[in-house]
Amino acid sequence: MKKVMHKDGIYRGDYGITYFVLDGRVLLKHLGIIYKASPLFLYGKWAYPLTDAMIKQFDELHEKVKQW
Repeated sequence: MKKVMHKDGIYRGDYGITYFVLDGRVLLKHLGIIYKASPLFLYGKWAYPLTDAMIKQFDELHEKVKQW
């Protein structure tokens, strides 16, 4: 299976879903809750880069949150 790589940053999707991508890992925010998601599940358009604060917190959040 080919690995899907997206540009690091924030993506906006339908239904108020926001995706945060860093180093091929994806966090998804929906209805105020953050989940881990597969890059294959990213259905948004790139909007803007992650802030430095988001990058610093990404690893911690990625370890804590549930899988979508």
